[in-house]
Amino acid sequence: MNSWKIFYRVSLGCFLFGVIIAGLNFKRVPETVMNHDPLQFQGYRALQDVKALALKFPNRVTWSESRQKAAEHLKGRFKELGYEPKGMLFSEIIGGKKISGLENIYAEKIGKKHPDQIIAVVAHYDAPEGSTEAAMDDASGVGVVLELARIFSKVETDRSMLFLLTDSEEYGAFWGAHTFVREYEKRNQIIAALNFDFVNLFEMEGILNLNDGLKEGYTPLWLREMALESIRSLKQVEARDFRNIMEHIQRAILIPPSDHGEFLAQGIPSFNWLGQNKDFAKLMREYHHTEKDKLEFLQPRSLDIYGKAAERLMRSINQMTSLPSDFRESNYWKIGTNLYIPGVAVFILHILAMIPFLTVAMLRIVEVFSRTDRKVVKNVILNELKNCAVLVGAMGFGYVILMLLPYLRIIDQYELYPATQKSYLLYHPNYIAIIGVFTAIGGALYILGKVFSTKHDALGHPEARQAVHGVLLAIVIFLAFCKNSYLATLMLMPPAYLWLAIRVRKQIQGRIINGLLIFSGAITLVAMSLVMSQVFHLGVFYWYVFLGAAYGLFSVYTIILVIIIIAIMFRLARGFVLRKT
Repeated sequence: MNSWKIFYRVSLGCFLFGVIIAGLNFKRVPETVMNHDPLQFQGYRALQDVKALALKFPNRVTWSESRQKAAEHLKGRFKELGYEPKGMLFSEIIGGKKISGLENIYAEKIGKKHPDQIIAVVAHYDAPEGSTEAAMDDASGVGVVLELARIFSKVETDRSMLFLLTDSEEYGAFWGAHTFVREYEKRNQIIAALNFDFVNLFEMEGILNLNDGLKEGYTPLWLREMALESIRSLKQVEARDFRNIMEHIQRAILIPPSDHGEFLAQGIPSFNWLGQNKDFAKLMREYHHTEKDKLEFLQPRSLDIYGKAAERLMRSINQMTSLPSDFRESNYWKIGTNLYIPGVAVFILHILAMIPFLTVAMLRIVEVFSRTDRKVVKNVILNELKNCAVLVGAMGFGYVILMLLPYLRIIDQYELYPATQKSYLLYHPNYIAIIGVFTAIGGALYILGKVFSTKHDALGHPEARQAVHGVLLAIVIFLAFCKNSYLATLMLMPPAYLWLAIRVRKQIQGRIINGLLIFSGAITLVAMSLVMSQVFHLGVFYWYVFLGAAYGLFSVYTIILVIIIIAIMFRLARGFVLRKT
């Protein structure tokens, strides 16, 4: 039977089966039980702490004397509120220099009924280089945390409270949170980390709830819904978060913009709140991480709403009679305001999305074996595997050189993230480094090609070669599913299905079509990179990706899979675009 007929039939079957699986697994989001005690948060008090931090300690870049003085000031504020503040000193590499004396500041309150269950309230007190007062990001969050500390210092709580102000959220990035979740002796007792970054400037219209962990982890459903309901309960601003396709993309990328990502990566339930005004895109573009982030634009009403929502949430978590049995479980997909699909069902849906491709890929290799001489098939397989291995080896060598660049001081060294949003570094690619890496790849490719080339490298049989690459792509899809099925589906569906449409086209127009099909396979990768660079202001997108790979922002596992995909793509281009097959 024609493989395309089978493809259409399998696609229809998978679609119908997927509808059934989704329909049987739609679940309503459980109702959240909220605390409705009178709220005591006072925005004007929080504003006084914001004012003191923003105006008395400007330019709080993490390595500055101003940041050190701010740390002492904040310890003093905790003492005034009746706590015994503690400091956690650490060091990190920023811009190629080891910076010591960085400090997380925290204060603890022991609960009466469940002292071994800790609710952490988090904000960062350092500031980016581009900002002076940094009133919004994140003196506002510090003001909220201090006002919450004041409120809960006066009442008995069932659970323990931890008020944490991190250093080096902007540079590192969030290296202070990274240090804290690894060195805090009671980290396993933290049941929720509420991260407040930030209250927006101007009038607040909504609060965005962010749920993505760093490389892994996501906000458990119970905490996510309780956080949203605490905002809704005030009936003053909109409670917002990503759902449907946006959540799918967020779960695929897992590059969070704040401290909550580190907590989630360590299995600690967490989230992050961003206050949003009417024109949030303009706010992020023109005010965030700039000199315009000033106290004069921060509205007391916004602080009051944000803080009251945070207090409602803390009281609600504190009053829970018991924790959900799966309180760390983050494997689900929210597809509507009140609906979600459990993670197992989502995984099945992801598999169903790939089955039509996998079916055709397997059929094609079977057809090749049945129609072509076994010796020829063997030569084609060995040839394509060898040439893919040469490409992978050359790019792998370039990747090793890339990772060495910070240590060779050819590019500035950072601990994890490449600098911070809107940093000068992100907008000025080091073309010497880029050219050096590609030169290393080219040199390795030339040498490996000379060593392993044979007279059979130009073998024909394009259908056989395409079938081999289909199997290779299927293997990559399997390996990607082992890591993150959201990422595998998002990034690999385009090449999987576009590359099925490649066929022998001898005319120039046909080879151009093949080229478009082949290179369009990278459309989601390019689109996500462009969106990330524009939305989060990460500079020149290819340079950010380059730096992210160098610093380990993207895992080695993921990079290797990407390299294999690129190798397949170039082999297909050589066979179906550059040569008259």
